[in-house]
Amino acid sequence: MAHGFRPLFHLLRPHLGSVALVLGASAAASALALAQPWLAKRLIDDGLIARQMPVVAATCALILGAALLALGVGAFNRWHYLTLSGKVLFALRERVFGHLQRLPPTYFARRSTGEILSRIDGDVAEVQRFVVDTVLATVNAVLVLAGTLAVMAALAPQLLAPAFVLLPLQIVVARRLRPRMERLVRRLRERNGEMSGFLVHGLQSMKLIQAMGGEARDAARFSALNRHYLDDLRRAELFSAVAGGIPGLLNGLAAAAVFLAGGLLVMEGTVTVGALVAFTLYLGRAVGPVNTLLGLILAQRRARVSLDRVMEILDEPVAVENPPVPLALPATAAGAIRLDAVTFSYGGGGPVFSGLDAVIPAGAKVGLVGASGIGKSTLVDLLHRHYDPDRGRILLDGVDLRHLDLAELRRRIAVVAQDSPVVAGTIADNIRLAAPDADDRTVERAAALAEIGHLGLDTLVGERGATLSGGERQRLAIARALLLDPLVLVLDEAVSAVDLESGRRIARTIDTLFHHRTRIVISHHPDALAGAGLILELTPAGLRPHAAEAVA
Repeated sequence: MAHGFRPLFHLLRPHLGSVALVLGASAAASALALAQPWLAKRLIDDGLIARQMPVVAATCALILGAALLALGVGAFNRWHYLTLSGKVLFALRERVFGHLQRLPPTYFARRSTGEILSRIDGDVAEVQRFVVDTVLATVNAVLVLAGTLAVMAALAPQLLAPAFVLLPLQIVVARRLRPRMERLVRRLRERNGEMSGFLVHGLQSMKLIQAMGGEARDAARFSALNRHYLDDLRRAELFSAVAGGIPGLLNGLAAAAVFLAGGLLVMEGTVTVGALVAFTLYLGRAVGPVNTLLGLILAQRRARVSLDRVMEILDEPVAVENPPVPLALPATAAGAIRLDAVTFSYGGGGPVFSGLDAVIPAGAKVGLVGASGIGKSTLVDLLHRHYDPDRGRILLDGVDLRHLDLAELRRRIAVVAQDSPVVAGTIADNIRLAAPDADDRTVERAAALAEIGHLGLDTLVGERGATLSGGERQRLAIARALLLDPLVLVLDEAVSAVDLESGRRIARTIDTLFHHRTRIVISHHPDALAGAGLILELTPAGLRPHAAEAVA
């Protein structure tokens, strides 16, 4: 789907003062640049040809002063331009990231991490450059071009026709090249996303690749990706060089025509040598703005490719919304859950389950069992409100989950999953993910209760918890849950990655620490379900209650 740039220009609205400042500095720099050819005319006609050394000296001093002033104005302009550009870039990137944070798990399951990173990094930067540079470059180019044409007309109006006779041809060429540039840039962006995705997956799975002896296979695949990227890059760069070289060739022809016509005028005495030199210098100054305006045609195509890729993220529908006026849980909330005719399906497909009804008393330990793929983890996602039911409702202590503040809900219902994530940093950093403002004493207490404090809170866990065992990662997740102090704790195959004895020890730890909280245990192992007062079996027909002894 094609998108227009107009909605994105509102990103400049908070920075209109900075835009005006940069435009003013650009206009000042342009005025100084326009003064130099005129000074060159004075130097030649009134100084050199007239043999007036004082005029030569004074004009040279003016040229030097203008150059130094232009240097200072240019540095000032560059500083404020980079500040403005950075603010717009970060605002757009934060907008995309903020939207990603609201998307459901299925979005990330369908797309590679590398492809998403490619869009947040390269494509967002391309859109930002166009949004900022289009305004600044267009205004600056128009001002410089208007000033240059005015001075050129004052110097030698007879030479304007040969100077710009080929301009219509340049415009036609630029418009013809635009669609081809768009296709090449889109393919290059896709190649970049493929490489990023391969690297992210390969680095995360390096141990498995080594265990399977797949190093040579992955190296060959990476080499092939590099070759394909290089082929597309060379095609794009060659096309860009040709597209950029054609205006240069046409400008060279125009300059030759100006010298030819101007030479005749000088010989006739109609135009002075200084005026001809100044005119050609101004023609060189005019080439920049003309090429800038023509280049915006190709830049717009490159940016449109990136804009479409960025907007594909921003157009992705959000699965759940925070209620405008959230309700509060009752003061007596204790973690009672009720499923009332809950039906859910992914994206309009067949229902994962239909008409689920169940009541889980506050403070109870309940086992949730069922065949693989039946929808147990989906039910957990509904409890955490990553999705909403298509029909029916889920209540926490009598309040529909859709009426609760999302952050409050996810603090009240904690999930310890089989693959509980671990981020790079220390053990304390990982525990504090649940409560960033928790003091050291609170973190130490949670670590001690979860029996992971002996490792040391300042111990680095490595990328994705590489230095921790499966049991240590689970205990880290338990420490996080302790810091949250939830009403409901959901254990989704939480001990499946550890040995039998460690699993029993972790289960006992959880039962001891959360005996006063509602616990929902999803597991295929009877040991994990020990002590459950009720077992709920998820079947295609719904939730079937069993006595705990019947499953054990």
